[in-house]
Amino acid sequence: MELITNNPGLTFLALGILWLMQFGLAYWQMRRFYQRMIILRRSGLTAIGLSGNRYKGRSYAVLTIGEDGRIIHAEHFSGWTVFAQLKPIPQLVGMSLPELLTHEETLPVSKKLRPAIANAARDLQAAQNKGNVSTFSQVNLGIS
Repeated sequence: MELITNNPGLTFLALGILWLMQFGLAYWQMRRFYQRMIILRRSGLTAIGLSGNRYKGRSYAVLTIGEDGRIIHAEHFSGWTVFAQLKPIPQLVGMSLPELLTHEETLPVSKKLRPAIANAARDLQAAQNKGNVSTFSQVNLGIS
């Protein structure tokens, strides 16, 4: 303890190193997420939905629909650490967007995840109605 009180620079150096480690791990998590998104986008129209906030935690839902308008991939992402990753939601695969939106309150997922799924489904439905598939996929993923 005496080492820390006598050398405040050492404390700041340690905090700086820890901050850099956190930044690197967050970057690693972001790269894993977007690599998965590239794979999902190849399968069909893809959207990301968000729910929650900074203090209660955020949940992300990723939905991909095929040419027939049915969900072919459904995954969710939530967690407090940088080790969180996308996990499949097999119960939603095969559902149509209208079916998913009408049964939003009874989906077999957590209450916290339901709004994220509904947001992604509404975005997909809007993109289908516009008929502007390629632009939607790029804008929603933050790719220019």
